[in-house]
Amino acid sequence: MRMGQVLAALLLWSVLSLANETWVVVTLDRVEFSGNLISWPAFKGNPVMFASVVGTGNTYQKLVWPGTGWFTIADEGRELVQETEAIPLFALPTDQMGGRLGIAIQFLGNTDFDWDHRYVPEVLSDLEKYLRRRFAASIHVPTVPVTGESEPSQGYEPHYVAHYVVFEPLIRVFSSDAWSGDIRTFTAEVHAGHDVVRFQYSIRRVYLPENLRARVRLEGIKTVENGDFANGEVFILARAISGFSASGAPAQSTARIPASGHYSMGDGEEKVLSVVLFEGEVKPFLYVEVSVWDEDNPEVEDQHDLLGGFFGLWLPWRLSNLPGGEKELIIPKETPDGEVLFYLRVELLG
Repeated sequence: MRMGQVLAALLLWSVLSLANETWVVVTLDRVEFSGNLISWPAFKGNPVMFASVVGTGNTYQKLVWPGTGWFTIADEGRELVQETEAIPLFALPTDQMGGRLGIAIQFLGNTDFDWDHRYVPEVLSDLEKYLRRRFAASIHVPTVPVTGESEPSQGYEPHYVAHYVVFEPLIRVFSSDAWSGDIRTFTAEVHAGHDVVRFQYSIRRVYLPENLRARVRLEGIKTVENGDFANGEVFILARAISGFSASGAPAQSTARIPASGHYSMGDGEEKVLSVVLFEGEVKPFLYVEVSVWDEDNPEVEDQHDLLGGFFGLWLPWRLSNLPGGEKELIIPKETPDGEVLFYLRVELLG
């Protein structure tokens, strides 16, 4: 064996020896939108969200993004393009995977401003039903699927249609070849009339070191543009996810900052905070979602303006390679309604 092959084999052995588990992780890596969900007033952005169900064997994991409210994106806009940003849709140890993996994603235009996602449970139920149907119908499943079709409703029109712009669902089924390597990346697009969401998603093989622990702290925000003529009524919603529970729900913690009411903040003002969003063992990823909202009209309670949202995903290799074991992030974000800076600190523990 040549020296280069020996060194490569030793490197591979050292990497695998540090990992006590190998996982399959599905991530949504990029989202682009073209269209106009809100035609008036013209300066308003498009309130977009999605629900996903990813399954293998008897395991079905479900996610709604964002955790509350919606994401406001420009008429010709894109998100999840920073190095750390992606959204985890699925995670399971490799030895628990079935023979196939099914992915179902339903994008929605939240034009009824469904703040609490009261209709989303039905969306998730439909996606799981459609995915189970595809599993039952699939005999030969190519590793790289061709552009797929929407699932037929068979004459049933769910009541949530009246509250959203409903994009055609993406339903895909993959064979085990899709997670035999380190990463397979795919692109797709879904339509609702003239509105289009284009996105990129990946099936990853993730090596998880033993006892990987981390802490994420929100140290403050700056409202570069608060979305109001005077001071805005600003509040923060956050959630941190590390894996999925046995029921298929994300293993998450959530926070509203402040717990009630709001901060009165003008353009260019900073709010110093020290809020731990996550502290504990990473299994097998760490995802942090932070959004800053202006209450706009506090009496209405749900038609808030999103000033900016951060959606950070750290896989084990990224956390393990933090310089000095920690990193401070200053992240600029903007929407058609405002602009904010996020101040975050990520630390390895133990």
